[in-house]
Amino acid sequence: MTSELLWKQLSGEGLVSGEMPAQGEAASPWPVRVMLGIAGWLGALFLLGFAGVAFAVLFKSAEAALPAGFVCCLAAYGIFRGLPNSDFFGQFGFAISVAGQSLLTVGMNKLAGDKESSAAFLAMAAVEALLAFVIPNYVHRVFTTLAANVFLLIALANTGFMPLAAVIAAIGVAVVWRNLPLMAKRPSLWEPIGYGFAIALLHIDGTLLFTDALWNHLKPAVHFPWWAAPIATGLVFIYVVWELRERAAVAANTAGGIFVMAAALVIAVAGLFAPGIVAAVLVIVLGFANGKRVLLGLGLLAFAFYLSHFYYQLSSTLLTKSVVLAATGVCLLGLRSIMRRAFHA
Repeated sequence: MTSELLWKQLSGEGLVSGEMPAQGEAASPWPVRVMLGIAGWLGALFLLGFAGVAFAVLFKSAEAALPAGFVCCLAAYGIFRGLPNSDFFGQFGFAISVAGQSLLTVGMNKLAGDKESSAAFLAMAAVEALLAFVIPNYVHRVFTTLAANVFLLIALANTGFMPLAAVIAAIGVAVVWRNLPLMAKRPSLWEPIGYGFAIALLHIDGTLLFTDALWNHLKPAVHFPWWAAPIATGLVFIYVVWELRERAAVAANTAGGIFVMAAALVIAVAGLFAPGIVAAVLVIVLGFANGKRVLLGLGLLAFAFYLSHFYYQLSSTLLTKSVVLAATGVCLLGLRSIMRRAFHA
């Protein structure tokens, strides 16, 4: 039975109404898609390996690396535009784009004199942001958004302002995932960008856990206070919780709203002693509020990592860490008990 006849039969029985939905191409089974993706990467790697051996000069001068990188990114754009539903060419185009971004990074650093130049990494952050908006591929947008934040982190770390990268990532996560009209208008653009910002925030907070080692390696001229990042992230978290109260109809209950904000304040303060906790909880809250299981899972994994790192690091005694964790848990459980009584009153 054809789909048209089936739709007419269902319409006659009153089970469906209106016109028959447009029929799209049947998706390939996932094992086939995985094999095609691997084949795409292998083809791209062999091609790039041949080009790297035959034209090693590309990696020796900015005059060669920059145009080659631009051509690779342009080719990836053409592949994604011309063959958006091909698994093989999708992975092939992604590999070509990554190669182009690598060549652009080499070229930028060559222009800066083979140094870890902040200007070169800032330029690459701008390039990655542009690619995130221009190239229409979900995974590619996640990757380029993450790459843009990482390049910005490196640029700011070289100048001593590394904590500002966490602030920017936290604001990006809040702006994208809290702006529901924007997300609904172009989900194919803003959803992957939102995931990229979330992964970047969790990654940057993980990097900040090793601040001393990074400072000793980079030796920047200015040391921006490391605690600016958890404070700013805590403020963003409190703002997001404040906004979510209205969606959850908590604002109508004055006592409940006060307790919700009190719990958010406790978590924000705990983040000063346990770096990374606030960022993880921020991602968890946004994932739960938006019904995004992947975002929620990222937050839960990051929360477990940061909590274990905080407990086993050697910056303070186990007794001090136990007291901080126990006090935070007691405060949150106490607020939960009070909120339950207030809501059921």
